[in-house]
This record gives sequence, C-alpha cells and structure tokens, in this order.
Amino acid sequence: MSQHALVLFIALSNSLLYAQGKNIASGNQQWIQYYNQSKLSEKLTLVADAGYRWKDGFYQSTAYIIRTGLGYSVHPAILVSAGFAHLGSYSQSKISRKEFRPYQELGINHTFGKASINNRFRIEERFFNPVANGNIGTPNTFNFRFRYSLMVSIPLFSLSRFDSDRKFLISFGDELLINTGEDIVYNVFDQNRAILSPTVQWTKQLSFSLTYNYQFSSTPIPAQFNSIDVVWLQVRHKLDLSLKKEKNPKRTNIQ
Repeated sequence: MSQHALVLFIALSNSLLYAQGKNIASGNQQWIQYYNQSKLSEKLTLVADAGYRWKDGFYQSTAYIIRTGLGYSVHPAILVSAGFAHLGSYSQSKISRKEFRPYQELGINHTFGKASINNRFRIEERFFNPVANGNIGTPNTFNFRFRYSLMVSIPLFSLSRFDSDRKFLISFGDELLINTGEDIVYNVFDQNRAILSPTVQWTKQLSFSLTYNYQFSSTPIPAQFNSIDVVWLQVRHKLDLSLKKEKNPKRTNIQ
C-alpha cells in the first residue's frame, strides 16, 4: 500500500511543479458517463462506455466519447484488453474535431484489507481530423498517449440490513497522462487527474458515483496550462452473458 501511496504523491507533486511560474486558465466541466462490462465467458469480457461533456455549468457542449473493447482474463486479478474509441470535440456548439483512438490496456486488481486497489496501464494511438461544415477534413495528426491510473476503493458502511451488497464506498486516486509523437513539443505532459469518488453500490452489478475530478492539463502553447474542476456522474453496470451449464440439470421426458 505504501508503494501505491508514493506513486500517487509523485503524480500530484508533478502537477504542482508544472503549475509554478506558468500561465494557468481555470474553468469547470460537467461529465456523465456509462460503463458496461459484459462477461461473455470465463475468460472473455466485452467492455464499453459512452459519455458526454459540458462546461460552464452545462452551458456549452465540449465533447462526446464512445469506446468499446474486448478483455481477456489471464488471471482472476489481471485483465488485458484492446479496443477502439471515437470522440468528437465541440467549438461554438459545433463539432470541430473528431478523434479515432485504438487502445491497449492492462488492468491489475488486488485487495489490501477492506480496500480494493486497481492499477490500469493504457496506451492510446490518437488520430485527429478537423471537421468543417459537418465533413471530416484532412490531413490528420497523430500521437501516442500513455496513461497510468491508480484507484483505491474502501467500503464505509452498509445501506441495507438485508442486502450486504448494497453499500456506500469512497474511491480516490490519480491518473497521469503523457504524450509522445512528432507533433508533441510543449505538451509531453498531457494532464493529471486527481479523483475523489463517493459511490453507491446498489448491487454487485450496478453502482453510481458522483465524482470530483481536479484536472490539470497542458496546451500546445508554451507555458499555458488549464486547471479544470470536473463534476462527473458515473454509472457502472455489469452483465453476465456467459452460457453456464447447470450442475444438476433436470431431466425432461420428451413424448
């Protein structure tokens, strides 16, 4: 646990160091996102999410995202996955840029006492296309982005005397995002997200989180950074679509 705390401390410290002596623009955003994990078999899981983002108290749209992928469990605590994301960015209420983003991911989960700890490593290949008059233009630009996320979730109390799965949790963590590529000059450091997420787990399959995300990010302009307060509603849903064999199937007489 101490190693994870050290990683989190270093990530937060880096954000503060970047902030010193820089021009920082502040703002606020509002996000809503639905996440789904559908178990297809003992090893395979279909993962998908979709979200929409606004700024200035829902006054202006900023982006939408749709993402899906396929995960393979190499161990009960380790999931490797790959997939594809599509994003659209808004400017003055119109789509001004579209992004096409293949990705690869490694997720490692383990427990420490009552705490659940999630490590996520993700590589993204990002293709950006300008949009004019509703049409995708050329040329596109490309860069890699590397992401590391550490999240810790701790159950605080039960929400039902009759259902032990219904509980209130607090989750917190940090995500660091780094850019590489020919077009990356001033924004190798992409952004850092410090996250605090009160969560209601309604069932093992369904949970709701009203998350605060402090996002400190770079821009293509030298010494110009953004400091964004994000309120983020997350809905997480798990489904089991695998075909399970009954241990003691009932016999039927066919006539």
